[in-house]
Amino acid sequence: MKLAPKAIEKYGKLLLLVLIVFEVVIVLVYLAGILLTGKAYPAFDMNGQMTVSSYLQALQLFLIGAIAIIVLICGRQSSRPPSQVFSFTVAVLFTYASVDEIFKIHLQLHSLLNTPHHKDWMPIYLGIGVSTLVVFHRDFIALWHFHRKAISFVAVGMGIFILGGFGAEVLKILFNPLLTQTFGQGGTITLLVENLRIAIEEFSELLGESLTLYGLCLFLGKRLEQQL
Repeated sequence: MKLAPKAIEKYGKLLLLVLIVFEVVIVLVYLAGILLTGKAYPAFDMNGQMTVSSYLQALQLFLIGAIAIIVLICGRQSSRPPSQVFSFTVAVLFTYASVDEIFKIHLQLHSLLNTPHHKDWMPIYLGIGVSTLVVFHRDFIALWHFHRKAISFVAVGMGIFILGGFGAEVLKILFNPLLTQTFGQGGTITLLVENLRIAIEEFSELLGESLTLYGLCLFLGKRLEQQL
């Protein structure tokens, strides 16, 4: 089966555009709810569980894992990158991430680890990410040589995802005490800054996942074109 890379790129771009527009709408509705009613509309609460943004993130993460599964199953006899172990690892990690996004499993780790705060997941998840980069560095290099454009989108997407997600959490840890001390725990400025931080964090994650998904579509298109 031969699939035209240009066709895949065309529809991939359309999907990317639709996702970004939808993500911007989610942010605007979230902020509008806060400004108009003082709190986010429940379905569009970007800091909530099982909301529109949460389900969208879960869907994107699941699709990333699904693409890895397709490459794993259909490319078993192929010598092209990535390795089977790499594809399996990516499939497992992103499938778990999809479930985690819906049920917020990472926020329950503190009870399992018997610690007093909700940030225990950060070093654990960061460690998993760094370990994956180190262990599979040869796969990443091979993928770069195989399809640089696709991997560039994946790298940029994951960079935005990590900087937006982890970076926003770090900023909260660093500056929230100062804001609380200056403007009060429930002060207007404190709440406004926190809601803007949440919007930036969640939008960065959504945008990063969209770019990653587009890059993987380009990669999958080339693999399919070459009979996987």
